[in-house]
Amino acid sequence: MPRPLPRTGVGLLSSKDAWSQTLSRATNAKPRQFPRLRLSPNRILALRLRCKNDAQKKTYRAPFRFAANLRSGRLPILTLQALLARQDLSSEKRLAKSMAAKKETDWRDAFNSLAGRGWSKDQLDHWIWILSGENGDVRVRRLLSNPDPKPIFLLLLLLRNDETYRMAESLLSLMRYTSTHHLVIEPSLARAQVDSKHILTVSQFLILIRRLIHHVQNVHPPSIVTVARLTAAYIRSIPEDPHHRRHTTDYHDQCAVYNNALFCLKKPAPNQPLANMEFNWRAQKVLLGMSDGLEKSLIINNTSYQAIRSVLVGLKKSAAEKAVALRYAKSWPPYRQDFDRRDTKRTAEDDRSRSAQAGVLMKEAGYPADHYDRALDALGGTSEGSPTIQTRSLPPIQWMGDKKELNIYSSWAMSIRATRNAQEAWGAFNRFAEKCGLPPNLQVYNEMFVKLQAAPMDPDLGSDLLPGDSREAFPVHDANYSQYELARRSPPTLSELYAEMVNRGIKPGGHGLRNLIINAKSVEEGLRYLQDSGIPAHIIVSIEPFKQSSYEAVRRIPLLSFSSYIQLLCRLQPDRRGREKLFTDELNRIHHAIRLVSMRLKPTTTEGTTFRPPWHSILRALAREHIAVKNGSVAENDLGALTLFVGTLRAARKAVGIDAEFFMLFCRVVQKAALSRLISLPEMERAKAPLLPHAHNLLHLMTSTFSHLTTPIVEGMPTSLPITQFRFPLGPSHLHTYMRALGFLEAKDKMVSLIFWMIDNHRYLNQEADRLSTRGQTMIAKTFCAFHAFAMPVLEETVQQELTDRMNRLIANEGRWRWPTLEDVEDYIGSDMRGGSQALRRRITARSYESYVHNEDESDESDAAAA
Repeated sequence: MPRPLPRTGVGLLSSKDAWSQTLSRATNAKPRQFPRLRLSPNRILALRLRCKNDAQKKTYRAPFRFAANLRSGRLPILTLQALLARQDLSSEKRLAKSMAAKKETDWRDAFNSLAGRGWSKDQLDHWIWILSGENGDVRVRRLLSNPDPKPIFLLLLLLRNDETYRMAESLLSLMRYTSTHHLVIEPSLARAQVDSKHILTVSQFLILIRRLIHHVQNVHPPSIVTVARLTAAYIRSIPEDPHHRRHTTDYHDQCAVYNNALFCLKKPAPNQPLANMEFNWRAQKVLLGMSDGLEKSLIINNTSYQAIRSVLVGLKKSAAEKAVALRYAKSWPPYRQDFDRRDTKRTAEDDRSRSAQAGVLMKEAGYPADHYDRALDALGGTSEGSPTIQTRSLPPIQWMGDKKELNIYSSWAMSIRATRNAQEAWGAFNRFAEKCGLPPNLQVYNEMFVKLQAAPMDPDLGSDLLPGDSREAFPVHDANYSQYELARRSPPTLSELYAEMVNRGIKPGGHGLRNLIINAKSVEEGLRYLQDSGIPAHIIVSIEPFKQSSYEAVRRIPLLSFSSYIQLLCRLQPDRRGREKLFTDELNRIHHAIRLVSMRLKPTTTEGTTFRPPWHSILRALAREHIAVKNGSVAENDLGALTLFVGTLRAARKAVGIDAEFFMLFCRVVQKAALSRLISLPEMERAKAPLLPHAHNLLHLMTSTFSHLTTPIVEGMPTSLPITQFRFPLGPSHLHTYMRALGFLEAKDKMVSLIFWMIDNHRYLNQEADRLSTRGQTMIAKTFCAFHAFAMPVLEETVQQELTDRMNRLIANEGRWRWPTLEDVEDYIGSDMRGGSQALRRRITARSYESYVHNEDESDESDAAAA
């Protein structure tokens, strides 16, 4: 009889490999197989992936050698060892020795252990191929090239914080992949049908959403709403999750994920955080609505209430909040006044902002207010229980744990921020000091610095801006005070307050330091602030204009302080008005800024691929009216600024990609250069002479950028995970600027295409316009006026008729848009104070007339020849 096959507790083993897998499991005790590591296996593998040079490999040589010598069945360790076996380790002698010591039997045992858990060597090779991609976008494409689920460690590895992404599609695809393979979103699936190794545990999911939010806020802030929808799907799936064997734990875990997510969703975007805070609120509302739809609503904890309030104070005022601000803005401190009979019917609760209402709900839920809540009260428009005016702001720093008592300084600082001008801020500064009996700290000083440096409110914007809408200083109403009282209430000068802070032994830092640098009167003053903050003197010297710096030097400057210094250089770049000749050191500032940014924000670094503000500062300065980049005429300067802009834009795109702000600034600088050239031409040449050199290349760059920004992100996403339609939301102001730039480039066909695009996407544009209240629809109307002024006179009748028919159908269905009248167009042209619209229309009219005459002459010649 044949010899029977070995039998174990798991049944009959039918192959030698199966026997080896079982033996591997039986002879590896769990503590030995999964020892406690100082660095997690995922972390060690992530460190290896981020190493780009020998210096980095030398820094982490100890964990690499440790992992190479480890006999472990952990998937990240096996993946790292297989990765090291394929790499050139000639510069890492000891690591190469460790890898060479691994015998064939060691590899065989490792692969048998792998197979015993349902994975194969081919799959391991596939994981290494995925991780070998040059950036995050490529790695995600490789991950999705095979429809099979991958191990969870690989998903979390692709979302590590030092990974680089350029495309929102990559992150949204990862969310779709996660919802498909790592969540139990189909209640019909029995637990026995689901392989638990593919399903995210609660702790793994919390890591996932933190990392997703980090990348989404860097790449495409509107997609944070999709993260919230993914979270809602996971919370609903927890009762069907195979990891939960006892039903009693489901609700606890649902609440844990819910509150952790609400807290994480408050994270502001690094670029334009206030403008994007609306998406944070939309994301939190997804979870709040999901909870209301469950049989048992989830419990909101104290931290989540604070997170919700932190987001609400960053939103624009609602219609009700604007009405309250209008009533309260006439006095300070703002207090309730009844101006009509409707006011007398309103209760104090009716005047609370949304953030203040959330604070009331928190107290009703049994959570007592602490110092941080009182800081949010000040921003939310509640002062000692009395409704005031909401101050739109990012939330203050929140001290946690042993430092929680320091939140009293956040409360003090926010009482200063929630004032209208420096005089009121100084009163709040002193009142709080007398009340708490504490000396001010850096956080408090910073708020006073900001108030002392705030620009006065533009009277032309007075009807639109309300207290709390911006950092501009509102007028001081002090007519009823005596001279003595005015002197007593007057705040110190900036230099006096700064000297007081330094004498107390407090170094400048935080947003106050950045504000001091940005608003410094000279480059030397800005550098002094940097040096006072603790940066070594030799580093400061290396970033002075006309000095040679290095990457090693500039990277020692904190990134936000570095960005502020770049903004200072750009702000101090001189205007050409009032001076015939400018010195070279003045003209060199923006060139120096470009060199420093190109050196610091390399495309090969994480901060270089994610941090945009310095590039924005440079490009915004080059698009500024009257900026001087050379000694010469207005037209020469604006053409030089355009040339420098295009070169800088290419460098910025290589590093951080493109966004809507880059696009708008490009359109502005093209308009500026074309108008300067047009005005500088003699009257007889204004109809014929070209306005810009290489206009075709500029037009191609502009239209291709618009096409890139308005490309739909992902098609075919599940309905449970809807997304924003375009890569970068373009609002009405972007479209108006784009239409005018196309007019100056005389690209009538592209202008027609833009109108058709607007009609096709009218729902999206109306949504974006509504975010800007009445100003949004006004900008859409101006876009139509620009089209009628610069394109309609030269269009063929068939194109005009098609446009009219399309617009009429849209008006009949929607009723919100209309073509401008002749009076609207004339008012639009006349409102251009610089005269650009008038000059461009005269040029278009003259060229159209010459074209008409030329065609008539050719027609007459043809008729004569035929006769």
